[in-house]
Amino acid sequence: MRLPFKDKDYFTNNVNSAFENIRSAYLRAIAPQLTKKKVNVMLGNGSIIQSDTIDLNRIIVFYQNLINALKGWTTTGISRSNTDDLHRLYCQFTQTAGKYHLHGYFGIQFHILQYYRIDKSVITIQKELAQIVDKASETFKSMAGRGNDILSDELERIGYANIGSEELFTELFENRTLFEHLEGKAMSIENEFPEFEEIHQKKIQLFSELNNLLVELYQISPVSIDYNKLMQGEEGVVIYFDIETIKNQKTNEKDSYINSKRITIDSTNQILSKLNEVEKTLQHIVNDEQS
Repeated sequence: MRLPFKDKDYFTNNVNSAFENIRSAYLRAIAPQLTKKKVNVMLGNGSIIQSDTIDLNRIIVFYQNLINALKGWTTTGISRSNTDDLHRLYCQFTQTAGKYHLHGYFGIQFHILQYYRIDKSVITIQKELAQIVDKASETFKSMAGRGNDILSDELERIGYANIGSEELFTELFENRTLFEHLEGKAMSIENEFPEFEEIHQKKIQLFSELNNLLVELYQISPVSIDYNKLMQGEEGVVIYFDIETIKNQKTNEKDSYINSKRITIDSTNQILSKLNEVEKTLQHIVNDEQS
């Protein structure tokens, strides 16, 4: 089950309080790493604007320090995932407390915006691409005209000169040999226009050069968000803890259901001890930042 719990018993009250302390400490500890800075960037039309970004390397260093400081906790290291422009950077920890398994998630969710770095090459490449588009349009017209002539001649040669469009379509659909024959004739047209491949390769080269001029800016709101808001795609600082019952130590079988009213004071204190370790570690990071 995921903290915070909704009941009002001894276990729930104390564990929820410990989790809130961790969340507050985490937000205080990571906040300095989310300081925004102004940078100048270029748009595709050559306009120069100023935008905000954070230094993602500072977040990575923060998580590595947290990993190093949380002794006794098992971690999968620092991970990153993304969907389109929505990105996550996070680390996860696990620990056992008696017959209970604790899993903690610390992360940020942010958006990436792409701009060009300030370089006059951006404008030069954009102009070249525009010229290529014009040249490609002329080449395509020539290829289309030549293609129509070749296919018309070929259809006449094989006895389909007077066939209607709908009848020809039906024939092509049912006669695979005829379809492949005419397809081969159409594809051979490219050999008469070597500039077609030259244009294609030049376009690939120019887009590659443009991509090399891109810079990424990281956008995030420095607020705490829960698991639901994480799934909904909101920006922010994420933390959650899951507690499971270990049903079988040998097979590591767990049960996500927790009956908080039946958890003993001794087990509660074991869990609180582990959670307090996390809060103290985060508090040390806060103190180190301030000193």
